Amino acid sequence: MKISDLIEEYINDIFERNEVVELNRSSLAEMFNCVPSQINYVISTRFIPELGFYVESRRGGGRIYKNK
Repeated sequence: MKISDLIEEYINDIFERNEVVELNRSSLAEMFNCVPSQINYVISTRFIPELGFYVESRRGGGRIYKNK
């Protein structure tokens, strides 16, 4: 399984318990032993408005909202 798939799966697992996911990109990058831009890539390509997500970006992190 690719690192991008693992990151996506991790974020989706959090969504099973919460409507909003708050992320710290550098912490996630450390957890998955990757660069923060890899986290950005997953968020920008797999958590998109067309799939019902709204991303609120902040310096160093952000939130992802899922529309029901």
